[in-house]
Amino acid sequence: MITTRDIPVFEKLARYFLMNRRMVQQECYPTDRDGRLSRRRLSALLHDGYISKQRMLVVNPRDETPAPVYHLAKKGCQFLAEHFEDDRYLVKPTSIAQPMHLYHYLAVANTHMLLDKAIAQSSVKLVTWCNEQEYLNPENPDPKQRIRLYAELKTAPKKIICAPDSGFLLEVDGHRGVFYLEQDRDRDNYSHNRVAALKSPGYTELHRQQRHRKHFPETTLNRFTVVMVAPSVKRRDALRRAFQKKTGADFWRFASLTELTPKTFLHERVWYRTEADEPQPLVKPTTSLTVTSELVRNSEEADNALAVSKS
Repeated sequence: MITTRDIPVFEKLARYFLMNRRMVQQECYPTDRDGRLSRRRLSALLHDGYISKQRMLVVNPRDETPAPVYHLAKKGCQFLAEHFEDDRYLVKPTSIAQPMHLYHYLAVANTHMLLDKAIAQSSVKLVTWCNEQEYLNPENPDPKQRIRLYAELKTAPKKIICAPDSGFLLEVDGHRGVFYLEQDRDRDNYSHNRVAALKSPGYTELHRQQRHRKHFPETTLNRFTVVMVAPSVKRRDALRRAFQKKTGADFWRFASLTELTPKTFLHERVWYRTEADEPQPLVKPTTSLTVTSELVRNSEEADNALAVSKS
């Protein structure tokens, strides 16, 4: 039987796509110190078919032991759609496209949680967040017209695709800017040079075609920013050096997960460009006279409307 304590679990799974027990406990049952309540409710929801569990075990460093992961089942999506009278829940993903990437999906969910907590402490507005398996326009009744972040940009002479891990739209003082997330995990078979070689062409072509406007029609800017979250400072700096050699290097900002917190994510100097050793905030604090942020950088529209600091 669904209780009022279960509804937040459904909401969080719909928002973050994939969570383990620790994450559910942290977000939905913060007073459950030993995790007993969280385990009991997850077990009940799983038994009743509202959520699904991936039997492939993944290891989260904070848990120190292997832990299963959970995501919404169709029955859970149906419950949310009826409860909130919102049919967009019906097209939420209910399966894992790449089971081998479970740890990666968890890392993306963790970054999403960090951003949500940062937004809660800021005047910046998160307009939209879209995971790679979600539709950007789920309200479209024609499934063939629904859009995902994945974009095939060229087929000849060489195929070029762009497949962000997620995308989001931030608003500052009426200006809306597109950000794409690349979550790096420093896998042995993906050196920093290989990551740069794989990712740069897609985003360069995405910008040339202005396809970010198709993903996020509400944007007010002609450019976007790609944020790369690396697991360590050394990996972050290696990636910066690799991307500096590629076209479109100016789109990229790099941060180490060790330095990202709800407090630092938006407004502190933890984000690095490829060519500069001095870190900058992702979005600088605003005042009534000045707006300084990635949202308005290099934008004629914003430069004409606002006093913009280029420091």
